[in-house]
Amino acid sequence: MTRPAVVVRAARGGDAEAVGAITEAAYRHDGHLEIDGSDDYSALLRDGATRMAEATVLVAELDGVVVGSVTVAPAGTTWANVARPGELEVRMLGVAEAARRRGVAEALMAGAEDHAQSLGLGSVVLSTNVDMYPAQRLYERLGYRRQPDRDWRLAIDLLVYTKAI
Repeated sequence: MTRPAVVVRAARGGDAEAVGAITEAAYRHDGHLEIDGSDDYSALLRDGATRMAEATVLVAELDGVVVGSVTVAPAGTTWANVARPGELEVRMLGVAEAARRRGVAEALMAGAEDHAQSLGLGSVVLSTNVDMYPAQRLYERLGYRRQPDRDWRLAIDLLVYTKAI
């Protein structure tokens, strides 16, 4: 039995609730909501509508159901924290627990890279929590390389990865 193909597309208005719910649930499941001791980060993750209004959000579908999303933002825009000119920043990658290990995260990252190329940008950058080991393994397998000189702190220590495209 073959797995259904993951379809990546730009989020549409009706996707906002799924985008927020999946992202928040993924971070909660993996234990990554304790950023500043408040519920602020959880609320930010759940707010798919604001991300969709202020940045590009890509969603992944399996059998027509949204099972993951990622927010992407060029340097100098609201959702970019570490992107430099010529870079697209990846933020808030989340995959529904039931859809994990089915290529959803890889498909979303490929979609982010395609989006960067469509904008004429030369690389993709992202930050990840120091203890997001599965995410770090994924990024490294996809060709992302650590940039320790760009690591930063926002209530937690964040590692920076980049990939030229």
